[in-house]
Amino acid sequence: MKLINYLNFLTILSLTLVLNGCTTEKNNSFIISGSISNLETNYILLSQVEDIQTKKAQIIDTLKVDKRGKFNAVYFLEPNIYNLTFNSKKTLQLAINKGQHIKINGNLNDDLIVSGSKDTQLLTDYETFRKASLKRLVTSVRDSIKGLNQEKNKQLITELRTLEVENYKIHLKELVQFVKDTMATSIAIYPTSTRWNNENLETLNEIVTNFKDVYPNLEITKKLIQKIELLNRTSIGSKISTIKMPNQTNKLISLDSIKGDYTLIDFWASWCPPCRAESALLNNLYKSYNANGFEIYGISLDSNKERWLKALKTDNRTWVNVSTVEGFKTPVAVEYGITSLPTNYIIDKEGKIIASNLHGEKLRDFIKKLYN
Repeated sequence: MKLINYLNFLTILSLTLVLNGCTTEKNNSFIISGSISNLETNYILLSQVEDIQTKKAQIIDTLKVDKRGKFNAVYFLEPNIYNLTFNSKKTLQLAINKGQHIKINGNLNDDLIVSGSKDTQLLTDYETFRKASLKRLVTSVRDSIKGLNQEKNKQLITELRTLEVENYKIHLKELVQFVKDTMATSIAIYPTSTRWNNENLETLNEIVTNFKDVYPNLEITKKLIQKIELLNRTSIGSKISTIKMPNQTNKLISLDSIKGDYTLIDFWASWCPPCRAESALLNNLYKSYNANGFEIYGISLDSNKERWLKALKTDNRTWVNVSTVEGFKTPVAVEYGITSLPTNYIIDKEGKIIASNLHGEKLRDFIKKLYN
């Protein structure tokens, strides 16, 4: 009996040391525990996000849940973004750093209560800010358009669509400023990178540099550096690499084969109202300056070919139009980090980017100055 008691004591002591070790920031470890009601399964899936841009995640464990809905697990994994999936339906995203004990409680039919991770809380705060900013700057403009007669207010709608695009730029700038001012070097920075663009490159460089100083060897550090490198490749002064895509009849058309003195590379889609509203302006620019060496290379991020072809005909997009009909998974879109539409680049005959994301009057004035 004494030997058994001694062995039990050693087991408890070992477990205690492991759990205590997991709560120190000297180890790449964390704990996930909680109690959730209304679970239909006796397990929860834990996955690690491998690429936030493509939403690729790798399942790494199945957390066992007892009959009372309770679960507890210790992980020796590096800081990253993780997903918990309940009932194979509802997914909760967590930003987890080492030494954290994340507790999740509540009813699955309601908002779950998450505690123990300041990084996850910052991610939640970012999402709250993002939704409020989007509503104030972008959704409000879209709502005002809904009440207008499409035929009687064409010009006004076009102007409002341009305002929507410009306000979205302001929205993205606000998000970057929020990250800089509020999130410091939190793990939660990584998910915000899906909305980064080259117009805020200076601030983003600062954010990533600071993050790298604190976490030089994390996988997400490598991803953030790659994002900055991608944005640098599409900044003013950089050169656009060769693009070759199929047109409406599946004929491969390269950018080099049609490139003029100045070429507008226009990323758009049939489902994007601001893109469609800009068709009239692009038509006018093409008719006015094509004879002088102005070209347009339209890249559709549609995923439905019939809708793409219908939009081309309806909007009279007579310049070169190409698409692989893969949406945002289009290889060129991934290569250039296109995350919102419309997006455009103006290049010279050498392929150097001289301007980007100009719309409405700003685009008209810029092209006019090139030829006057």
